[in-house]
Amino acid sequence: MNFPVGEIKTKATLPVTFTTVADTLITKKFNGYIVQSISNNTIEEGVLFFRDGELNACITECLGEQKTLKGDEAFKEFLHQTKGSGFFQVVELTRSQVDLVTAFDEHLILQNKVNLKDLPKLIPSKFEAKIEDKAQKNDLFERFGLTGLKK
Repeated sequence: MNFPVGEIKTKATLPVTFTTVADTLITKKFNGYIVQSISNNTIEEGVLFFRDGELNACITECLGEQKTLKGDEAFKEFLHQTKGSGFFQVVELTRSQVDLVTAFDEHLILQNKVNLKDLPKLIPSKFEAKIEDKAQKNDLFERFGLTGLKK
């Protein structure tokens, strides 16, 4: 996923207490995004955008399955990913940069606005791989176009 580069405000490992992170960003009327990467049988990534402190847009990808979710469906998966094993970064952007991202793909925009009080009910208690990588482990190089690296 390619999005505007901004100033990295926070780096940390997953799992994380997402409600605490979100509360801080909402209170500061943050513009930017949280990007997270988790690793289970495959690699999943998620990006959640904030605009003036409101949850604004979301996208998630499962690289092994080449599956992309956007908007409300992605947000549900993003919250699930917060319980996975990996890392996340909080990246600050200008409001104009956030608007530009959603202008290029309006499917990213969250249609159902989420209240911070409702957020804990939406986050699962633990991570379970929902997207299984069906490929053989020895096919990893081929799937990612790295066949020249095989011994």
